Amino acid sequence: MKIYIPWLSSLLLIIIFSSCRNDNVSPIRNVRFDPGLLNPMQAAGGVPCASHTYSYNGAEKSLGTVYGGMVLVSFRDGLGNEQATAAAERHGFVEALGQPVQTNSARLYPAKLAPGLSCQQVEAALAELSKDPAVDYAAPYFELADGQMLGVSNEFIVVVEEGRQETAKVLMRLAEATGTELVSTLGEGTYVLRANKESKGNALEMANFFNKHPLIKHAEPDFIVSLAM
Repeated sequence: MKIYIPWLSSLLLIIIFSSCRNDNVSPIRNVRFDPGLLNPMQAAGGVPCASHTYSYNGAEKSLGTVYGGMVLVSFRDGLGNEQATAAAERHGFVEALGQPVQTNSARLYPAKLAPGLSCQQVEAALAELSKDPAVDYAAPYFELADGQMLGVSNEFIVVVEEGRQETAKVLMRLAEATGTELVSTLGEGTYVLRANKESKGNALEMANFFNKHPLIKHAEPDFIVSLAM
């Protein structure tokens, strides 16, 4: 048995030193995020980034693809700033929360993301956030050519055709079918609705959906204007 001890010792030393060399040159340092989410091949799946638009004053406005640096998040009722921060920190791709912005129906936090995410990875991150029981709503930002950062709030405005009795019923049916909710009335025939993660889409997607109905005169999302974090 003594004959094999030097050979085994040498083998162990080779394994130990080899392991040390790999640790020294590894580019991964304190990685908290999901590697699968940040892997472009896994996140993209060969699908190109979607380009988004919305309707404004009867014209289609381009937003481009989702911004890679930030998203908007609201949390369930009763969570204060510290609890919201703790909930966000459970997701390693979230680096920090900014100051919240209050809409009519939610407190929305700009959330800074880990650097280098593609638009597909941001969409994957939004899907992961929406699975969190602490999160009520998650939506993207868009960076415009003039440098403005537009975040899709949880609310959208709908204007119905006036003088038609069935419009109110149609609006309520659309809200029920899409999982959205009436928040307030801005004036005759103008309503504010809100979306959450249980809705058929975020406020941008819901505004575009409502716009397609013949009795809806106009629908557009409410944006949050922010500085890049």
